[in-house]
Amino acid sequence: MDTVLQDIWYALRQFARRPGFAAVVVLSLGLAIGGNSLIYGLVDGYVLHPFPYPEPDRLMSVGVTFPKISSETRYVEVLSPAEYTDIRAARSFAATAAFDLGNRNISGGDVPERVFTALLVDDLFPVIGMRPLLGRGFTTEELAPGGPRVAIISSRLWHSRFGGDPGILARTVRIGGTPAAVVGVMPEGLLVLGTDLWLPWGGNLAAASRGMRQFSILARLAPGASERQANAELATIATGVDRQHRGEFKEYEGWTLTAKPWASALMQDFRGAAFLVLGAVGLVLLIACANLTNLFLARATSRQRELAVRLALGASRARVARQLFTETMMLSLAGALLGVALAHAGLRAVPALIPSQLQLLGVEASVNARVLLWSVVIAIATGIVVGLLPAWHAARTDPHESMKGEGRASASRRMSRVRSALVVAEIAVSVVLLLGAGLLMRSFANINRVELGFDPHGVLTQRLTLPRDRYPGDSAGAFFDALVERLAAQPQVRAVSAATQYPPMAAFSNGFALEHPVGSASAGIPTALWTVASPSHFDTLGVPLRSGRGFSTTDTLTTPPVAVVNEAFVRRFLGDRPPLNARFRLGGGDGRPWITIVGVVADFRNGGPVEPPRPEIFTPLRQQTDWNQLFVLVRGHGDATALLPAVRAEVRGLDPEQPIYAVRPLDDALAESSFQQRVSALLLSIFAAVALVLAAVGIFGVLSYAVSARTQEIGVRLAVGAEPRDVRWMVVKQVLKMAGVGLAIGTAMLLAATGAVEGLLFGVKPADPVTIAAVVGLLGAVALVAAWIPALRASRVDPIVALRND
Repeated sequence: MDTVLQDIWYALRQFARRPGFAAVVVLSLGLAIGGNSLIYGLVDGYVLHPFPYPEPDRLMSVGVTFPKISSETRYVEVLSPAEYTDIRAARSFAATAAFDLGNRNISGGDVPERVFTALLVDDLFPVIGMRPLLGRGFTTEELAPGGPRVAIISSRLWHSRFGGDPGILARTVRIGGTPAAVVGVMPEGLLVLGTDLWLPWGGNLAAASRGMRQFSILARLAPGASERQANAELATIATGVDRQHRGEFKEYEGWTLTAKPWASALMQDFRGAAFLVLGAVGLVLLIACANLTNLFLARATSRQRELAVRLALGASRARVARQLFTETMMLSLAGALLGVALAHAGLRAVPALIPSQLQLLGVEASVNARVLLWSVVIAIATGIVVGLLPAWHAARTDPHESMKGEGRASASRRMSRVRSALVVAEIAVSVVLLLGAGLLMRSFANINRVELGFDPHGVLTQRLTLPRDRYPGDSAGAFFDALVERLAAQPQVRAVSAATQYPPMAAFSNGFALEHPVGSASAGIPTALWTVASPSHFDTLGVPLRSGRGFSTTDTLTTPPVAVVNEAFVRRFLGDRPPLNARFRLGGGDGRPWITIVGVVADFRNGGPVEPPRPEIFTPLRQQTDWNQLFVLVRGHGDATALLPAVRAEVRGLDPEQPIYAVRPLDDALAESSFQQRVSALLLSIFAAVALVLAAVGIFGVLSYAVSARTQEIGVRLAVGAEPRDVRWMVVKQVLKMAGVGLAIGTAMLLAATGAVEGLLFGVKPADPVTIAAVVGLLGAVALVAAWIPALRASRVDPIVALRND
């Protein structure tokens, strides 16, 4: 411990003598480690550990794949009550729960508020592995059909609406106009899919239709059971259901049930982009390490005489190497402290980049214990990497040679190749980042230029849900008709419509059966997006009609069912057949009515700009009685948000107790659909710019030191007749060699790792020659600029002074 303390005190004295050097190192490491801590905090908070559940790897979500419909495995609102009954029998699960998502009005004597709601089949707390903050979970009696009206609220809602009232369990709230007793408050931070209100489902599992697939399923693995065992048991259950029910439900043919940790299942779409950005910031750290290694090598060379004296006085080589390691480790830990502070500040600003829909899930990123541990590990690894070469170089110091006048120069020549190799590595890693950033920026530009097929500008969207007990039968449709009519009369409104979904938020689909199937359409179960909309829907979106007609006010329950389809539907399912007057049944059941196609609209990007148009069916709102929850789309003459007061006023005029929610401009919804590409391009561009600056600094440092070390040689060259331009070319040629090798290695590295970035690209390939040429030109220009000052300095060496020093 005495020698360790001596090393620390000696290092502190060294830093005090050269505070500029120490500040540069700490700042460089702080930025590099801080960037890594920031991105790891994001990945940890949003992807790896987004929810505060005990033993999160044992909390399973059960998903389903119907190969006859789609190859996609889905986990949210995908299974029926009957299928949940089948899954609940699995012995691999100690506890299970199923819930249907929806929205309910909640009030406690004031204006109702619309809250995201989950309707539970079984008690959730044994599955989550947590206890309520207040009260209890639901009892068997409350969960049974016709049970008492009770509710559990989130801690967020408890604070925001009820002021954290400790007597909340003695209060009765009105949910959808019906009184309910609050029996529990969820723990802090527990927001399953962003739900603020939990109610008993209250239905009969045995009587529910097997085809009513609207439940999400969570399960806690039994003690000793593994994910693999659970999936094997689910495969057996799926086979049995297939054998027993395939005659009635064709989609069961080859279907699979899959158990996956809940966090992985829910965040699977974000994992690729998250790990790509984490890898990118890791490359920036490597570049910083290479730069600092070069800096420490230069400093070790300048301290050659000091180290030689210590060795001559009896210090062991290990002792000298340990001293240098102590210095780098102290600076690295100081950089980590600065980095954690920067990461903390950065994470506070992150919500501005995250879509509001994702924030509603209750996930957040912070500097927690895992992020701190990550930062410490990175700091230690960085200290070792940066200090390794300088310590090895110091340990090989020959005190006799170093005491001579040429000692420093000879040591510099021995390490010149190592330092040049480090710069080549910096350039190669910079190329990877620059190419990745360039590809993502081109991809994002392509997304912004894509032809959507509809006009999102100036459209305000909001959602409205009417309670069924107050709006039974067709009265909900009449309410939305009246709202659309009243809004359309406003002078600032150009068009207005009501619909079950809108682009790019189109997710609800349905199977159907054509009267006369064509080609491959008869091989599987045809499925298309299904949107129920008011007659003005296509005018509001700005989608042109290609043939036939749109909806009219005469399309009601008393007239034959009609539909409008898009061109993608015609191409996929009708081929060369005339689409008008073709008929199909929604759901595919024989007892359902035939629906006649009366119009075809142009294709538009119903899944967002990065997805091709999917087949879509549109049916009139007034021919449906099941929809009490719709989006209202209002197109104005300017800023979409300016329409909100008019919408609120008209809703209040029809029913003052009905709140609107999920309010946002259509432009915002469109931007959120490609936020992964946007955020990835932004962050990777920032990291690439930092890498470019670091590479330029590295080139400048190596060349400056090389010119200083070769002053005598350059003086001799000039003395024997060399021209200044020849000396400049000698220095620039060294840069071109390093840049050429680095460019080749970096390009090969990116092409070898195309799988990491390909999933985020749109309209551009990883081997895009334009992007590669741009990166080569940019990096070449930066390298030449970084080399010019050392080259100019070399060409101005005075031969007489250089030879006198020799």
